[in-house]
Amino acid sequence: MKRPFGITVIAILALFGGLFGLCWPTLVFTGSTFLGPILGTVGVFAGIFLIIGPILQLIFAYGAFKLRPWAWYLGLISSGITVLGIVINLFDGASFWSAIWGSIFSIIIFIYLLTPDVRQAFNTASK
Repeated sequence: MKRPFGITVIAILALFGGLFGLCWPTLVFTGSTFLGPILGTVGVFAGIFLIIGPILQLIFAYGAFKLRPWAWYLGLISSGITVLGIVINLFDGASFWSAIWGSIFSIIIFIYLLTPDVRQAFNTASK
């Protein structure tokens, strides 16, 4: 099956999101070297935690370009985690628009992955 244009778009969004998302953990790792042994260790663990999301986005982008069925699940899970983070941030007092704006690509990917045509393209449509 030929890859639909929309899947190409979300794969590119995920690719850029993953690449830009790797910038923040890099800054955390770099800054951790200046914080001393205790805070530096905390910074390293925070950096490891922050690097998981961008790596998942990069893996999803690869799988989406190749229309791998596992990529549909990975995209849904990784963008779903981000959408869940939005809800948590809203209950934690974040502004509605700042929460939405910070995660707009993940929201678009999540909604788009749920459409029947995309499920069929990834070969995950219910029979």
